[in-house]
Amino acid sequence: MFEHDRDRKKLAKLVGLEEQQTIVIDGAGINPEIYKYSLEQNHDVPVVLFASRMLWSKGLGDLIEAKKILRSKNIHFTLNVAGILVENDKDAISLQVIENWHQQGLINWLGRSNNVCDLIEQSNIVALPSVYSEGVPRILLEASSVGRACITYDVGGCDSLIIDNDNGIIVKSNSPEELADKLAFLLSNPKARVEMGIKGRKRIQDKFSSGMIISKTLKTYHDVVEG
Repeated sequence: MFEHDRDRKKLAKLVGLEEQQTIVIDGAGINPEIYKYSLEQNHDVPVVLFASRMLWSKGLGDLIEAKKILRSKNIHFTLNVAGILVENDKDAISLQVIENWHQQGLINWLGRSNNVCDLIEQSNIVALPSVYSEGVPRILLEASSVGRACITYDVGGCDSLIIDNDNGIIVKSNSPEELADKLAFLLSNPKARVEMGIKGRKRIQDKFSSGMIISKTLKTYHDVVEG
């Protein structure tokens, strides 16, 4: 049982599994009745949200580089950053680095949030340029359910939910320049963002709702037991 197809293919090849011996359940899902669709708020300066554990592999560093590139071209946005600081991990971004970014005006550091849904509703775009070995990232599920355009890297789990130029944008991994270019498109095209958000909401309802995934998981267990 796998959360997404990339992991299934990788392990199946590694251990010699046949495709019919595996199933993809599409992550843990999200409850669209809790994460309700909402229209974007109007901001003088667009708001991009990054919400994750503070690990370099989650892509905040690349997002900072993309912001610097766009700022040099006089393209501006507010980068709200929320998440959990991580200790005793060589991949962790230190509080000192985060506070330095905040002081430079590169990010608006919000710290840990108990209501990410509110942060999503206040944003225009949600970004997760992660190279981390993801399942199906919860922040992208939540953002899609609320109706926000998402921009992410082409890693498994992220690209199982986000379809490029449909409900969001997929960027080649480790490419701050391309990330900046695609962000610039979203920042300057509110109509495209709204259309992507509507499609994202529908994708959650059609395939990634928690109710559907729980049913699929239970059926898989039942089929295995019944054999």
